[in-house]
Amino acid sequence: MIKLCDRLIAEIRRHAEGTYPHECCGLLVGRIEDGGRTRLVFETYPVENTFEEGERHHRMSIEPLDYARAERLYAKRGLGVVGNYHSHPDHPAVPSQFDLEHLAPWPTMSYVVVSVPGGKAADIRSWELEADRSRFREEEVIQVVVDGSEFGEQERTSDGNQK
Repeated sequence: MIKLCDRLIAEIRRHAEGTYPHECCGLLVGRIEDGGRTRLVFETYPVENTFEEGERHHRMSIEPLDYARAERLYAKRGLGVVGNYHSHPDHPAVPSQFDLEHLAPWPTMSYVVVSVPGGKAADIRSWELEADRSRFREEEVIQVVVDGSEFGEQERTSDGNQK
């Protein structure tokens, strides 16, 4: 499961729309809880898609140095990289075979994909890598209602129901 507040979801949507028709990408910064079953995200860390120019409409790449920079920047707050996000321009928010083979190095992370049909962000879905790295499994996205603290106690599922 991944927990994100509305502000972070809006940031991911804006990033995806701003880079359309290319794929955007970024890192999710937070904490892993519940024995690795929950990623609690506090910040997004947008990065440049470094895939070759002509392929950015359907491919993305995050430089390893970007992971290291984010880890270093947030370590003093007790946070680390708990996942990444990217967009699928004019395609569903479902990881591709390329994503599985190249963009998902750790089974403990969340992999958020946002579909961007016609330049407007639509579905945001999150995926976990199976322990044997053979495929992705969709995970629940919990939108957390912020009440002024890091995260409020009120939570709702992605369909709006109170948890």
